[in-house]
Amino acid sequence: MTIGTGRSSVVGNDRRRSLFPSLHFYHAFISLRCDGWSVTVNVLTWFGLLFAVPRNFRLLEELERGEKGIGDGTVSYGMDDGDDIYMRSWTGTIVGPHNSVHEGRIYQLKLFCDKDYPDKPPSVRFHSRINLTCVSHETGVVEAKRFDKLTNWQREYTIEDILSQLKKEMAAPHNRKLVQPPEGTFFE
Repeated sequence: MTIGTGRSSVVGNDRRRSLFPSLHFYHAFISLRCDGWSVTVNVLTWFGLLFAVPRNFRLLEELERGEKGIGDGTVSYGMDDGDDIYMRSWTGTIVGPHNSVHEGRIYQLKLFCDKDYPDKPPSVRFHSRINLTCVSHETGVVEAKRFDKLTNWQREYTIEDILSQLKKEMAAPHNRKLVQPPEGTFFE
C-alpha cells in the first residue's frame, strides 16, 4: 500500500477559479494492490473537511493487515467468504492472555460489517464459549453498552482494535479469574 500527499490550487481559466480564487485542495492518495489489480483512492480536504475513504477500500486495507498478522500473533482476523464482494462476514481469533484463566485458550469470534461500517461498529459475537462481563452468556454477543470500544465507536477504529480491546478485557481484573466454560464448547 502506498500513501502520499500533496497540494493543488485552482488555477488558470478553470471556472472554479472565479468562485474560489485562492482555494487550495490538500489531498492524499492511497494506492491498494491486491492480486494483480490496483486502485487509487483520493482523499481530499477542503476547508478542513475530510472526505473519507469508501467502505470497501477501508475493508480491503483491514483485510491486508489481518492477513499479514498483527503484533505478537495472539490476535488475527480475515474474511469468512472470499467471494463476498461486500466484505461483510469476518472471523476473528484471540489467544487468551497470560496470567489469566484464558491463558492458552483460543477463542473464535464472528464479526459482521454492515453497509454502514466503518461509520457504525460491526456486530461482534463469540463463537467459542466465554465468560466475560461484556458478553451475553446465552448468545455470545458482545454487548455494546458493556464494551467501551463499541459504545464510543469512532470511524477510525478497526476490527483489529476491537479484537485487541477484547483481549485486554480478558486480562482485566474483573474478568481475569472468572470461571470459564469447558474449553472447546461453542455458542449455538
